[in-house]
This record gives sequence, structure tokens and C-alpha cells, in this order.
Amino acid sequence: MNGSIRPFAALLIAAALACSVSTAAAPIEIRFVSIAPEGTPWSEQMTAMKNRVEKESGGRLVFKLYLGGQLGGEVETLRSLERGRIQAWGGSAGALAGLIPEMQMLELPYLFHTLDEADYLLDEVLFRPYSDLLSKKGLTLQSWNENGWRSIGSKQKPILTPADAKGLKARSQPSPIHLRMWKALGANPVAISVPEVLTSLQTGVVDAFDNSPLFTTATSWHTAIKHYSLTQHIYQPGAVIFNKAFLDKLPEDLRKILMGDAKAEAATGRAGVRALEPEVLKLMETEGVTVHRLTDAQRNAFAAVLEPLHEEFAKTVGSDLLARTRKALGEYRDRHKAGPTAAPMTAPAPKQPTR
Repeated sequence: MNGSIRPFAALLIAAALACSVSTAAAPIEIRFVSIAPEGTPWSEQMTAMKNRVEKESGGRLVFKLYLGGQLGGEVETLRSLERGRIQAWGGSAGALAGLIPEMQMLELPYLFHTLDEADYLLDEVLFRPYSDLLSKKGLTLQSWNENGWRSIGSKQKPILTPADAKGLKARSQPSPIHLRMWKALGANPVAISVPEVLTSLQTGVVDAFDNSPLFTTATSWHTAIKHYSLTQHIYQPGAVIFNKAFLDKLPEDLRKILMGDAKAEAATGRAGVRALEPEVLKLMETEGVTVHRLTDAQRNAFAAVLEPLHEEFAKTVGSDLLARTRKALGEYRDRHKAGPTAAPMTAPAPKQPTR
């Protein structure tokens, strides 16, 4: 009888070991979501991250990408990230502002003068404070990305002065700072998620919007407008965010692979966006959109009207964070007065009015 039990026991042990090996070898799936359409620098960066992580992890980590708003708009998918239904998210600082009010500061109109300033502040000054704020909400900042300088697309007339925006039915990103900006310009903002904007433009629900040239063309919003005015009123960063609980459960080696080199990945994403900027403006023009290149004086007029939003933010959300940012910007500008600076993607950025 013992002879018959031993082979049976051996089979059970072998089966248990096989199950254990199979379980250990099962890849960990990462659902990575963004409203960015395929073929954009955002989607290319996400694909590059997917390829890097899967290769470096030896297939232990596997990405599943959901692009172009397949799972909903930024706000909806951000909630899914917070709840752990998805593991990774790529989106705008404006969407994050609904969860982290301090994120509104990054999109204060005319906060940054140049791309160099934005890069320096985000990477060297603000990465840690925003990482800490996100961590309190159960999220982990992996790297910055870029949407770019937001300008105004309109159906009936070009928006060349603040007065031109009065009475506009303007699509607004569902973020307090964006809604306040439009109201300060005398427009009537309507918060609409990205997947619904094109139809809203076509049906007359709204007759204007603001976004970067690249995002405007990638989503085909430019097909519903006649004018695009380069107000460049907001530099909009993006961010790649992980669900913190998911990240913390990973083995240390996989966590390190997933986090990667934040500065290098940010630089790659930004370079892709900036390289395409002139091309997409030409595309708009060839497809019937008049691109209006504003002068410094014209943009300064917008900056003067929108300047009170800075103090409003300081009073209601975060005076310390804004003071720290202003100090760092002042020091950076002093150091680079005599040296080269990176111009905005299409034209010199406006100087802020004297305060």
C-alpha cells in the first residue's frame, strides 16, 4: 500500500509545484488610459513606456493601452485610477485639479514666459511638492508630459482681444481655473468632456474652445472652426500617474522598472510635442482654418485681464505654493537674462504685466 501512496503523493507535490510556478509566472497587467488619440506624441510615449517596461521586466509586467477616450473622459478615468480600477493614467493638470486643487496653479494664465521656465519649474522645483500632494490621494506621479500652449479656436470670428471673447459660448475643461478664465474674459463657459467636444462644436452647443494646436488637430476639433488665435494663454503640462496601492504591492525591482527615469521620459514626451507644433499649424491652414499670430502687445492685453486669477488662487488655494513658484521663477529669470531661452512653440511668449 505504501508503494501506491508514494507515487500518488509525488504527483500531488508535482502538481502543486506546477501551480506555484504558473502563478509566479503570470504577468501583471497594467491598464494604462489616456484621452490622447493614437498617433500623437502622448500615445507614442505611452507605447514607448509599454515597450520599455515589458522588455526590462522580462514580460512580468504587461501593458494594455486604452487611447482616445475609449474608457471615458479625463475626469471619469481619473476617478477609476483613484479607485484602482485602472493602474496608470496619462492626462492634463487641468483634470487633476478636480482632485488636487493646488494643480490649478500650473495652469494660471501666463504663469510661464517660456518653455525653458516651465521645464525647470516642473522638474526641479515642483516635482516633489506635487508628488507629495498626489500621494495623499493614493496616486504616484511618474513623470510630466506636455499638452502645450493653449490658444483659442472659434467658429465666427477671431479672438484677438479680450473683448472679442465676450458672450462666447466656450467649451471649458472641467477645471475651476479654466471656468474662471472664461468668465474673466466675459464668455459663457460650458464644461464638456473631450469625447463630446467635436459634436458640441458642430451642433452649436459651443462656438469656441481653447486647447493646444496638436490636441486640436488630433481630435479633429479644427474641422469645426474657422479661426485659431495664438493667445498662448496657458502652458498646460500633462502627467503620467500610477495608482499608489497597486505600485506599492509590486516587488521592488518591478516598481523601479515601472517608475523608470522621470526626467528622461518627460524630455522625450516634450520633444515630440514641440517638434510637431509648426506642422499642425500648417495643417490647420491647409484645411481652411485661419491662424492668427498675436503680437506681444495683444497677448499682454489678455494677461492684464487674467492677472487677478493669480491672486484669487493665492487667497483660496495656496499662497505658499504660488510664492515659492514666483520666487523660483524670479531667480531663474535673473540667471538667464543674458543667455538663450527656449521660445514658445510658435511665437514669443508675452511678458507678464508689471505687478
